[in-house]
Amino acid sequence: MVPSTGYIRSTKNDLLYPHYDVVVIGTGIAGLVCGAFLAKSGKRVLLVEQHSIPGGYCTSFKRKGFTFDAAVHHIGGCGRWSVVGRCLKILGIEMDFYPLDPMDHLIFPGFSIEIPADLDEYIARLQNRYPSEKDAIKNFFQDFIKLYRATFNNEKSQIIDKYKNHTYHDMLHDYFTTEELKMVLSGQWGYIGLPPTQASAIAMCQMMINYLKDGAFFPVGGTQEFANAIFKKFIDFGGHVMLSSRAEKIVLNKKTAIGVKLQNGKEIVASLVVSNIDVRQTFFELLKDKIDVSFLQKIEGMKESCSFFLLYLGLGSNIDLTGLKRGFYHTATDSRYQDDEWMYISVPTKICPTLAPSNKQIISVVVSMKEGIYKDVKSWKSFKEDIIANTIKRLEKYLPEIKKYIEVKEAATPKTLERYTLNTHGAAYGWAVTPDQMWENRLPHETPVDNLYLAGHWTRPGPGISAVVSSGWSVANLIMENWRQMI
Repeated sequence: MVPSTGYIRSTKNDLLYPHYDVVVIGTGIAGLVCGAFLAKSGKRVLLVEQHSIPGGYCTSFKRKGFTFDAAVHHIGGCGRWSVVGRCLKILGIEMDFYPLDPMDHLIFPGFSIEIPADLDEYIARLQNRYPSEKDAIKNFFQDFIKLYRATFNNEKSQIIDKYKNHTYHDMLHDYFTTEELKMVLSGQWGYIGLPPTQASAIAMCQMMINYLKDGAFFPVGGTQEFANAIFKKFIDFGGHVMLSSRAEKIVLNKKTAIGVKLQNGKEIVASLVVSNIDVRQTFFELLKDKIDVSFLQKIEGMKESCSFFLLYLGLGSNIDLTGLKRGFYHTATDSRYQDDEWMYISVPTKICPTLAPSNKQIISVVVSMKEGIYKDVKSWKSFKEDIIANTIKRLEKYLPEIKKYIEVKEAATPKTLERYTLNTHGAAYGWAVTPDQMWENRLPHETPVDNLYLAGHWTRPGPGISAVVSSGWSVANLIMENWRQMI
């Protein structure tokens, strides 16, 4: 996963302001969105990013003419009235997306389900397949949408009070008796990284309704283009950026953030700092424990999400991929998903052929990782070789001759993800989305350090592109409101 070239580079040191209104550490999507809105409002904003390209997990890389998406394979909520669509519109960003229909497939031992892009159609299909649960399906989705709207509007309601401490499995049990139906309604849990017996009902609701109601989309040119579009708009608004520049310290004056010191020794003076990076890094490395002890203990007691293994294959001409469905391939046989070894397969060249040389194809595979895998691995090289072989063997069940067509083969382990994002153990979703780490239990945007804010999947509302867009936008609004109150 060596970054490709051709992206907007860092500003030169002699172009930097002596003082910034805001320094944003990390150019994941939340950091980009936050910076863009603040720059649009006329603030002097600097983005500091340790990687050579912007986007965090929403990046791409090139090999021999193939463009591979590093970790994000599609984006929810890009419609005109959804959170991502509205964000792009307000920022004045125009970009093209391919709407995905069907939205997904769920492949289980013995049966499979196609998830259409239209929620009403999906409900009708489920009611036809499970007629004894027809009314329950209707009631479930009515309440699921109600829960989604309440969380999206950040409002108190009876339905939030009812489910904020429930797992998704608990919620399904309130409505359904058919085990297969519960499996189907849980089948996309890989998007949030925890099986339904552990995942927050609110987290699953935010993810599922965002996709089912607002749609799933693939950016033309790959997911790096989504990050680049926001990044370029930030530059258009007058923002500055320092790529390949790692923050070493958040500078304090007593308990107030006043800037950032980089690893090269340069200090950036700023009125405010926004951290869009791993929260443990923020408070235990950049601040060196110089804050409220109870807050540090809270962070120490929180649990990061799982990581993944990713396989990227560039395939030669004439391989027939028409029968390979995009979606989750499960080994589970009941809705608890215990010991489920799922993989998510996508063929982005079916959507956007220009990602590969003419008549060639790309297959990307995400493979689930067991909890604690990071600490258990003794040799990452051996682990990588073994899981590549095992994953290709699983693919051979659907494409028996795939090895004959492989021209490019790359892979990313949790160690790789940690190296490029600095997320603890390569965490894919910030904190794990357990009930005790979601909703008001997830970290707020404001911190015990004055003028230090948090954005991204370690904070509210949670993981996923739509959620971190919402997070970055919310932090920008919060900063602007606090500024207005000081005038």
